[in-house]
Parts: sequence; C-alpha cells; structure tokens
Amino acid sequence: MSFTLGVPPNSVSLDEARHRVFDFFRAACRSIPTVMDIYNLHDVVAPSHLGSVVAAEIRKHASVTNPKVPPPLLYP
Repeated sequence: MSFTLGVPPNSVSLDEARHRVFDFFRAACRSIPTVMDIYNLHDVVAPSHLGSVVAAEIRKHASVTNPKVPPPLLYP
C-alpha cells in the first residue's frame, strides 16, 4: 500500500480556503493537550498560550485574499 503525504491542493474559492483555515485551527487547538503530553510541556507553557500562538499565526495572514495562498502559509 502506498500513499503520499504533503500539502493539500489549493482551495478553489476564498470561502473554501477560509473554511480550511478554520478547520486547521480547530484541529490544532484540539491537539494541544496531546502535544503538551507528548513533549511534556506542562511546566514550560500553558495550553492557552499555545492556542494564542496558533491564532496569532493565522491572524498574521488574515489580509490574504488569494485562495491559492493560505495552504502554503499554514504548511511551511
């Protein structure tokens, strides 16, 4: 069985891109407790701070209106 991993294809419309960004944000926020457990970050950083960092990175590119640009901004 073979499969490829990588960046998903570009969005067709700005609305689709916006939904994908929100889905990514939700998934990232839901995985914060798991990431904190895996990397033992409880003494280093608060979960709310990690969520704020993810939100800040997304807000940094909020002015982008080209639907083909958001995936590369999220998946460097």
